Amino acid sequence: MRVRRAMAVLAACILFLSPMMCVNGAEDTDVRELESYILKLVDTGKYEDAGRLYERIAIHHRNESDWGKASEYHLLAAGNFVKAERYEPAGASCINAGDCFYEMRDCDNASKYYLLGAENYKKSDQDYDDSWIEEKVRKCTEKSVISGLAIIGILFGMIKFAGKAALGLGFASVGKKGILTIAGIYFLIPLLMSVAIGAVREMLYEFIDRLFDFGIAFGAFQLMMALLLLTLGLYTIRKWKDKNDISKKTFLLMVIPCPVSLVTMFMTCAFFIIAGIDALKVGLLVGGVFSLFILGIMLAIQRFKLEKSPANLGTTMIFFGMLYLLSIVLIPAYLPLYDMAITIEGISSMDMINGSLFAAFMIFIGFLVERIKKVKNKEWTIKGA
Repeated sequence: MRVRRAMAVLAACILFLSPMMCVNGAEDTDVRELESYILKLVDTGKYEDAGRLYERIAIHHRNESDWGKASEYHLLAAGNFVKAERYEPAGASCINAGDCFYEMRDCDNASKYYLLGAENYKKSDQDYDDSWIEEKVRKCTEKSVISGLAIIGILFGMIKFAGKAALGLGFASVGKKGILTIAGIYFLIPLLMSVAIGAVREMLYEFIDRLFDFGIAFGAFQLMMALLLLTLGLYTIRKWKDKNDISKKTFLLMVIPCPVSLVTMFMTCAFFIIAGIDALKVGLLVGGVFSLFILGIMLAIQRFKLEKSPANLGTTMIFFGMLYLLSIVLIPAYLPLYDMAITIEGISSMDMINGSLFAAFMIFIGFLVERIKKVKNKEWTIKGA
């Protein structure tokens, strides 16, 4: 029965993936046929026609956000235009290639081909103004830094959600079958997301814009998740002190992908696909990272022989609850802060002193109450003995 179910799931995945693969195969065939025709044009010295066809192929790849291949064909087009002594379209092709490298955040090559394009333009128009190149390269550098920060944020999100699932599994009494099932789910979801994104790539930016419209909702849900993790973590520890193990229920909050983690997976896949990586490769990469990270943490827990107890699970839930809260504070992307008119006025030193004294007084009261409780507990223990 289990084998049949597994085969059914595999068949469904194949049926889902096969149309996409067939479409890609047909497009590749058309491009190859066009390339063979271009080579014939080159052999007969029709370089300008060859250049125009190379531009068509480049535009096709640009529409697919395949910036690497698009840049190659733009440069092939430029080379043929130069042979035909058509310097203006050669300059345009070089600049188009530079734009592709710009999208890939390869600022050195972007600058190189922008300058080469300007050089070709000047062969047909000596008054061509290339002052825009410096500003364009500066923006490329800025975006490159932002992309680097985005990648760090994506990796942090992947580690956070994969770690949450892995530690939830690690400190709960879950067998190998359950572990592999959860790891498989975290592998399959990004894979299906990537294939879906690849199939509707033209609508991707519009969908992302609409997704950001729900930013406050995701922030609210993250806050709710944080409170649930904190509450159930404390509840799990408290019940375990009463010799009542509820970890088999509460661990589900740690391992089941929540909407915030699903959005993180989606944005990760979308980011890499926009960067020009093939959708199927992105799905395998992101899904593989999630599942391997989960399995890796599980192996680490087993190797270091960490105790699988509800107390440890509860502590982990509290930790991730605090991490969720910290994410909301440090990552205001969920909240439209840029729309808020926030004015921070000066604070007088007297107000700061009064506030500090009040905080110190409250801490002292809490310490005093705790000491009194401990003394009373000792007295009751002595009387009981």
